[in-house]
Amino acid sequence: MILLNYKPVLLRPTGIGVYANSILPALQKLDHQLIPGGGQGGVLERIKRLSWSQFQLPLLAQKSRARLIFTPAPEGYIGHQHVPQVLMVHDLRPLIHPERSYQSLYFQMYVPYLLRSCKHIIANSKYTASSIASSIGIGLENISVIPLGYDRNHFYPKTVKTRPHKRPYLLHIGQHYPHKNLNRLIRAFRSISSQYPEIDLLLVGKPHPTETAKLQRLVKEIDLTNRIHFRRYVTYNDLPDLYRCAIGLVFPSLWEGFGLPILESLACGTRVLTSYGSGTEEAANGNALLVDPLDIQNIAHGINQLIENYSSGVMAEQDLLSQGTKAWSWQATGDKTYECILRLIEQNTR
Repeated sequence: MILLNYKPVLLRPTGIGVYANSILPALQKLDHQLIPGGGQGGVLERIKRLSWSQFQLPLLAQKSRARLIFTPAPEGYIGHQHVPQVLMVHDLRPLIHPERSYQSLYFQMYVPYLLRSCKHIIANSKYTASSIASSIGIGLENISVIPLGYDRNHFYPKTVKTRPHKRPYLLHIGQHYPHKNLNRLIRAFRSISSQYPEIDLLLVGKPHPTETAKLQRLVKEIDLTNRIHFRRYVTYNDLPDLYRCAIGLVFPSLWEGFGLPILESLACGTRVLTSYGSGTEEAANGNALLVDPLDIQNIAHGINQLIENYSSGVMAEQDLLSQGTKAWSWQATGDKTYECILRLIEQNTR
């Protein structure tokens, strides 16, 4: 029997939650016990959850006679591994690119010990796997790379009758963390804004405690409050139409383990601009415009090219845009995760 520790999955799921919920049907084919999530998030709740993981999770696993614990996030217990753990690591951003936050402190003080103690690690890209190996000193033989997917019944090309925004727009999806590079994106948009006065920029995602206010001040300083719009969390049901109606997804992140919005946008038939290097290039898989995320003018040039391609109809055929995503699906991700865990269970019983 396997214990599925879904405590880290929040009520309003973002990347980790979408991943965890999407692979759950495949994992439920195993003899299992599910520990549900559903929390609201926040520092205090996370501290309580981590305390539970360290002290209650191993006791529950032993009591239920679990052979393995799977957690779809880098959370679990350190110390003697009475019941071996398998963890999913989406990225090491809080460790490699830390900021002054509880999350970065957790990754610095706890995650390296946790990953070294667990039986096996699943990573979402080769880039994430190599980051784990180089930063924490774990052999690649102890890491399985299983790429993310998307819901083909949810993200697909479709004509939209009611547009989610009145004017043509470029779209960014993601929380306002510093590594999302929104400061440079805003400045790049400013440099082409007079050339395309009819186009807006939508920044859709959860606000950051300090970064969002800085970005809003920047937008005010460059006098683009009527062109750059901040939107909070968008429901899963509303997300596809945001992609479908956009001129393109602009995702020049400094660092990503994978970059799920890239995959979702392409699946909806929408062009993508993203960064070369890190997991973004793997997710794009040759189907996006790649830019240097540190070069504002290069980002601006890429945006200009994105708009010109859209206007001229280059790669406008929806099938062509979405064909690069056909190999990616949550079913494939779930099946590969199921096979990985089953193999580890069998090894543990020998």
